[in-house]
Amino acid sequence: MELWAEKALVNVGSITPDRILSEDRAGIIEHTIADGTDRESIREYIGMVDWVLVRCTDWTMIPLENLISDMVGSGTRLCVEISVSEEVSGAIFALEIGVDGLLLPDNSEIWSHADRVRKSRPSLTLKADEWTLEEFEVTHVEEGGIGERICIDLTERMEAGEGLFTGSFSSCLLLIQAEVIENPHVPPRSFRVNAGAVHAYVLTPEGRTKYLEELRSGDYVEIWGPEGPRRTAQIGRLKIERRPFLTIRGRTDQHEGQIMVQQAETVHFLDHNGKSISATDIQPGQILLAYCMGSARHIGKAVPSGVREV
Repeated sequence: MELWAEKALVNVGSITPDRILSEDRAGIIEHTIADGTDRESIREYIGMVDWVLVRCTDWTMIPLENLISDMVGSGTRLCVEISVSEEVSGAIFALEIGVDGLLLPDNSEIWSHADRVRKSRPSLTLKADEWTLEEFEVTHVEEGGIGERICIDLTERMEAGEGLFTGSFSSCLLLIQAEVIENPHVPPRSFRVNAGAVHAYVLTPEGRTKYLEELRSGDYVEIWGPEGPRRTAQIGRLKIERRPFLTIRGRTDQHEGQIMVQQAETVHFLDHNGKSISATDIQPGQILLAYCMGSARHIGKAVPSGVREV
């Protein structure tokens, strides 16, 4: 992480700035933010420039975490102007990633504090395609009480072997098949995935996630199969009802996972061989198909973080 100065420092003798703006502004776009709408003006530069320098009249008005999340993995780095020592730690550790640079005033106290804090931040990196399809071994199946479950009805039909990745933990999602299986009690509904409890995540385009509760008609989700992504599909409606749940827990080689789904034989998972298996038939030791991401999420976007989900 870099520390910048507007011009050559007079009152700071022990620390050398990584950049002095009066001498070098190459690759920098500068923005002043006064309210929430100004953040949108920055988006057009993300991925197009090396640095965005942000000055803000009131940091409590503009969540710094959102700016950091916008730029993760884009190649554009974020520097923010900080004027008091109390704001340094918050900027350096926001989302555990922190900003890429701080622009500081000519004050020895704030420079010493910023230099000390930046050295204490662990190094976290995020790979551009940090996901894999993995084998998920079920370790526990138990009753999950009563709650609200959401069926996602798409504007197109799915085939056997197609479904949506959902789960309680963003780092480990399980593939739930569309309701394409013949059942003596209800007819197939190939446009539907009974996706689980309202708190769960669902995989959306560009490797993002949303909580099921956040979804609305017109939103898009990613249809997957055992071999990988199939296509993007639009949601036609959401059906929310109180139902009994099953809680299914397990793990891959590197990730723990959990999902709460309706206790119904019409809810089918896909195993690592692409075979359909009903939620009511799942037993410890069985292997399901999981989508694993080695990162936490902020507003649905992957960010490198030490966050654990349990």
